[in-house]
Amino acid sequence: MRKRLLTLCIPLFGLTCSSLTYAENFYTFSLAGGVGPRYQGSRDYRPFVAPLISAEFSNGIFLSPTDGLGYKHDFANGLFASAALTYDFGRTDRNRADLPGSDYLRGMGRIPGSVMMSFTVGAHVFGESTISVTLDQPVTHTSRGTSGHFDVVVPVLQTADNIINVSGSLHAGSGRYTQTFFGVTDAQSLASGFRPYSVKGGFDSAKVSLGWTYMISPRWSVHTEGGVTRLLGASANSPIVQSKNNYFAITAISYRY
Repeated sequence: MRKRLLTLCIPLFGLTCSSLTYAENFYTFSLAGGVGPRYQGSRDYRPFVAPLISAEFSNGIFLSPTDGLGYKHDFANGLFASAALTYDFGRTDRNRADLPGSDYLRGMGRIPGSVMMSFTVGAHVFGESTISVTLDQPVTHTSRGTSGHFDVVVPVLQTADNIINVSGSLHAGSGRYTQTFFGVTDAQSLASGFRPYSVKGGFDSAKVSLGWTYMISPRWSVHTEGGVTRLLGASANSPIVQSKNNYFAITAISYRY
């Protein structure tokens, strides 16, 4: 039964998407809705509703709202590795329903979206628990800098109808990355009124989430996930940060065939 379950992928906030062993091709159509911060460090939140499509093929190729278009290989010893093209939407300095950003950032300018190349290596440990490390390298707008994250996914309940996972993630960025998303240049200071602020590379956030998937039938399922992201270090002390803690929640109903 477990080999036939397609794990739901969520397209926002970098939520972890666990995968199982597949012997067939699978396609999933979902309708998701939830709420999240307007940008990382914002005290304001925005709701969202989005249709999602994902696919995973027996040859290792996958298409996912979170993990992009790529290839994954599972080794016999429990290790796995993947490479994928993804897209990061950047950030605006306006309130928009379709992009991260806020009027609070007026004058900070737009962080452009970027095509990303993501490389992941990981391992299955203690049964279905996984640990992994991902490197995210921008292919376009490379001045944004490089980032990466370490992820842990631990199943706390697995039955024929219910899967509950606890996930944790630690995110880090290069100096260019942290300066882009949390720093304030002299020009940005003049335009926005924020004081100038420089940020060095390092760990910038940690995230914990709890996810529950309920199988209504072999083809229909409901996934609900919620959690908190905590900004760390110099990134948390940026003048653009209104709140060091950001919360998120999402629910999606999916059809798989």
